[in-house]
Amino acid sequence: MDKSSIWSENDINKLRTRVEFLEKENRWYYSVLDLAASMGDIHQGVPKTIDFDHLLDMTRCYLDRIIHFKSTAFFLVNESDHTFNLAQANPLEDQGLLQLELDHQIEKGNFAWALKQNRAILVDGEVIREKIVLHPLATRFKIKGMMIGRLAKPLRYIPSDWSALVSIILHNTANAMENGELYQCLNDQNKNLEKKVRDRTSALEHMTVELKNNIQELKDFTFVASHDLREPLRKLVTFGERLRTNYGPKLDRRAEDYLKVMEKASIRMQKLINSLVQLSKVTTKGGDIKPASLDKVVNQVMTDLESRIKRSGAHILLGDLPTLPADETQMRQLFKNLILNAIQFNKKNTPPRISITSRHREDGFWEFWVMDEGIGFDQKQADRIFRPFERLSGRSEKDGSGMGLAICKKIVERHGGTITAQSTKQSGATFIFRIPERVTCLAN
Repeated sequence: MDKSSIWSENDINKLRTRVEFLEKENRWYYSVLDLAASMGDIHQGVPKTIDFDHLLDMTRCYLDRIIHFKSTAFFLVNESDHTFNLAQANPLEDQGLLQLELDHQIEKGNFAWALKQNRAILVDGEVIREKIVLHPLATRFKIKGMMIGRLAKPLRYIPSDWSALVSIILHNTANAMENGELYQCLNDQNKNLEKKVRDRTSALEHMTVELKNNIQELKDFTFVASHDLREPLRKLVTFGERLRTNYGPKLDRRAEDYLKVMEKASIRMQKLINSLVQLSKVTTKGGDIKPASLDKVVNQVMTDLESRIKRSGAHILLGDLPTLPADETQMRQLFKNLILNAIQFNKKNTPPRISITSRHREDGFWEFWVMDEGIGFDQKQADRIFRPFERLSGRSEKDGSGMGLAICKKIVERHGGTITAQSTKQSGATFIFRIPERVTCLAN
């Protein structure tokens, strides 16, 4: 038999040792693969609990499958002052020793070096007098802490595959911490948002109830006020008529003038009360919206004012007007007030000329122009002209309650629009109002 084919006992022992080593390595790599497959467990449940103690316990278990430590400690960053505080140590009796060791490593510069390298480094202990491992807990963008560990067996260096696995474990731990904090932050924000929504909803409900109560109170007040004001006014008018009927021939000129002033004041008071009621009805008794032909509306207004138009000799030029969703009754009131305003504030001995036109704007609004050639007003007083009971200088001599344009403003605003006025004294006035082409509900 060839001697070369006969294995010596020494060769067999070497082969057996090699096989055992390979089997051990194989078991280790299988363990590593199992470890890698289970790394997702670190993230499971963390966003809901943010239990860092449990997370660090899991991390320690994973590390023990790679490197055996006598003791370990985790230091986490305090976001307020950027200090590293001890979060957990195992065993507990070593926490003072590990804290002291970390302080010395900071002074020596190894702590900063480990942060910069963002990997496991093996350094000589200053207090412990043996090799220790430092490894940051860090995500790609943020330092979360530092791990320090005392090796169970002395090592001259950390194998690269061990170092890579330790980094994978600790980086996953840092990411899980950050995910948990982000979840908590988001959860807190959601709770705050939910509370704000509840508070805002409650406030809106309260305001809605209060608004309804205020509207009802306004209705009641308007009814009571108009009734209480009309009652003595009726008596005043009645007794004025009796005075004129029974004692008219006996009144001297001064008494006749007094009676005329009283009658004129009574008529003005009636107009004021009626206008006040009309103003309140704009918001408290408005109708529903439906397609309204404004061309038809203005023609109806001109029919209603036929005698007044003929008496004044007014000439009204009417352009094409659209059909819009609106409260038709209030639209009729709007155009009626604007036409009457143009007739009322016309120049003496000059027939009123009134133009009513419209155009569609690109912003989804229809714009209407009501122009006259009357006495106009000072443009500086343009804002005042829409105030209730406001009578501008130069226009106060004319009859009227001072409520017509205030009612116009209320109607336009209720339809989601705006109204303005432009004028120069003795050069006429132009009233411009805009209403959206699509109105789904009317504002009260």
